Amino acid sequence: MRIKVNHDAIAWTLLILLGAQFMLFLVSWIISAAWPEAEVRSLLSSEALRWFMGGFADNIASKPLVWILLLSMAYGIARESHIVDALKKRKMNSYRQTFALRIVLVELIVITFLMAAISMLPHAPLRSVTGQLMPSSFSNSLIPVLAFTIFIMAATYALLTGVMRKPADVLKALAKGIGDAGVIIVAYVVVAELILSFFYVFRISIG
Repeated sequence: MRIKVNHDAIAWTLLILLGAQFMLFLVSWIISAAWPEAEVRSLLSSEALRWFMGGFADNIASKPLVWILLLSMAYGIARESHIVDALKKRKMNSYRQTFALRIVLVELIVITFLMAAISMLPHAPLRSVTGQLMPSSFSNSLIPVLAFTIFIMAATYALLTGVMRKPADVLKALAKGIGDAGVIIVAYVVVAELILSFFYVFRISIG
């Protein structure tokens, strides 16, 4: 279950985006100097440089980045545990696999029941103040809960079948997932900073 990535295409795309970031610096400076009434902020001004350099970490520290990290860890443990391969098979090769999948199914049912109990019932804690599910703590927790569920199920299957024999093996699988997602994380940083810079220059509110 390894995702194939065209690194050459991504690398060239990121170079183009970095070029666009450089051009935004230049174009914003030209527009702000030539047409002050346009209310376009120059990225070369003192204020903008403080925003860009001093706030760089705050700019990219967002929910999507956390989601990428969580889902990459879930992907890593799911791949290394071979649980997906087992689910694709119509017949299990061993009793251990059958038993492990049954336990995994129980875990899925329990997690689903617990999520339903704290989100679907009236006045459930994960609902918003007005009783809505979207947006609410429930909608904000969907990606973390999905990643956590995959982690629990994959780790259980791997440990019960002997694919992984100790906690250190689980940790290595999680780390491999982050390693595989490294390209996505780099792309996220470049794209996020370019989009936020564009919004800053043209005074576009994002929230």
